[in-house]
Amino acid sequence: MLGIEIGNANIKIVLKDRKNRLLGSTYLVKTPSNVITDGKIMDINTVAEAIREVLRENNIREKRVCFSISSSQNILREITLPKMKEEEVEKALEYEVEQYIPDTYNYVIDFKFLPPLEGNGEKLRVLVASSPKEIVEKYVKLSEALKLYLEAIDIYANSLYKAFKKVGEKDGTVAIIDFGSSTTNVTLVSHGNFVLNKLLEFGGKKLTQAIASSFNLEFDTAEEYKKTREIENIEEILRENFSEEFQMVSRIFDFFYATYHKTVDKILLIGGNARLKGLKEYVKDYFKVEVIVPEEEKYLYFLPAYGCLLRGE
Repeated sequence: MLGIEIGNANIKIVLKDRKNRLLGSTYLVKTPSNVITDGKIMDINTVAEAIREVLRENNIREKRVCFSISSSQNILREITLPKMKEEEVEKALEYEVEQYIPDTYNYVIDFKFLPPLEGNGEKLRVLVASSPKEIVEKYVKLSEALKLYLEAIDIYANSLYKAFKKVGEKDGTVAIIDFGSSTTNVTLVSHGNFVLNKLLEFGGKKLTQAIASSFNLEFDTAEEYKKTREIENIEEILRENFSEEFQMVSRIFDFFYATYHKTVDKILLIGGNARLKGLKEYVKDYFKVEVIVPEEEKYLYFLPAYGCLLRGE
């Protein structure tokens, strides 16, 4: 099966290995310009051709696909219910879901049961995932354009959580920060359990613009400069341009502490901007916790696409 995530900068494709080796084969291709907005595919034919080219070049004949969708309109939320029969859960969830999705008719909604937390075995933990129908329908049409059988559509936070459960640490609380081109995704996993996810509207493009301004460079030159060179005064550039953004992340950590009385033990930096020289040190100094940046490209880019392949987990 193919797992595909269409990001603002890159399309990530994972081909599940028949021998079940971790992550399998991975392919990265630049996302064509102006084809996706906040998770919604605006130009299905152009996206389909970009993916089709990768499949042709690599002689990939797999006919099943699943997609991982990242959008600010996606919702992934844990709901706690009193113990009840399984057939009663769906009706109870209808009422609960309406509390935070008033127009449920316009959303595709699914749920799964989570294992009970220690000391709270009398409650049911249910993870509810939802995405707007207009976004989901575009991915259905994309699978048809690719002539692939659509196995599943998953939302980014759930895909990432499943992948991290498979390859990540089980102890403590880890904040996975995906520093993408236009957005930054923050996902908290505590002792192997999903806690929360938040999509923030800032990313590497803003950093590129700040570098361009600081060094009097064109945007494209600054983008290449960012990827290939050690940038002088990067800490100062981050402090001057991202103080408000890092405060947003701090508020997420504060909310976690206020709700669960736990602190974040570790930050995992992934995404296309995670390896920027000096970023790891800046984040570590800012949040005063250990920061990890994966050495392998697979773990840097492909966890969400891999996670949507993990059906039933």
